[in-house]
Amino acid sequence: MTALLKLYPASYRREFGDEIADAYREATDGASRTARTREAADIAGHALRMRLGLGSAGRTGRLLAAVTPFAVIAVGVYTMFLTRLTVSALRVADRIGDIGPVVLTGAGGAVALAGAVLALTGRWTAGTWTVLAGLTASSAVQLLRPGLGLEFAVFFSGPALLLALMVVLCPPDLRPILRPRASKVGVAAAPAGAVVLTMAPALWLLPHPLPTAVPTAAGLLLAGRQAFTRLRTASAVLLASLPFAAIGIIIGAVDALLLPLVLALPLAAVVGIRNRRRGPVTPSP
Repeated sequence: MTALLKLYPASYRREFGDEIADAYREATDGASRTARTREAADIAGHALRMRLGLGSAGRTGRLLAAVTPFAVIAVGVYTMFLTRLTVSALRVADRIGDIGPVVLTGAGGAVALAGAVLALTGRWTAGTWTVLAGLTASSAVQLLRPGLGLEFAVFFSGPALLLALMVVLCPPDLRPILRPRASKVGVAAAPAGAVVLTMAPALWLLPHPLPTAVPTAAGLLLAGRQAFTRLRTASAVLLASLPFAAIGIIIGAVDALLLPLVLALPLAAVVGIRNRRRGPVTPSP
């Protein structure tokens, strides 16, 4: 516990350290190893947010919460692209000398894709941590693979890994909570849709916008109106578009990725104006 407390800024640790330690001991007394690990991860995440000034009361934390759903969607599209590359490589495995790292990279991408689907269908915490774990493993394989080097790994996987870390750092009380109706529809359709939209372009040649524009639009539908209610300022709208632009540059599909968001921004503007007239949003519990 002492090591966890040291993650906090010194001033915060002096003021609240004993309270945090007591809460941790109470939460983990007689708990399983999994529960203790989860509590430790929550404390570590909270400490990092405090060091970075990402609390829910601050402007930076609220902007981060506004961008988070769009970051998950963009990362999901990236992981679909990464998994498709692996499937395509497996089809010509006899002509590739070292297929192992390619498979491991794709496996990490598939894990991250599963996490994105979980996050968008209601399992936000488990899903976002799964996204981060999958992308970390995939990035490590790329970094260690001979012939690629640091520059390739940073360009190809760095932005997605940074987005995943940003999502995990979102203040807990501002994390998206899907409506039950949207969650039921998403749970039924999202996994099957993700598999189809990942595998089909790897096996058959599809028109350019479809492999990226369709999953982006589907992700926006899953996120629902709630995702747009937090785009209350021009800066929030701009930041929400940056994850799509970053991933689009990597996979060469900026136009297809930005189109669904651009079409949705007028709705976001209308919702934002209505929200400002109604007053401030109360953070979700």
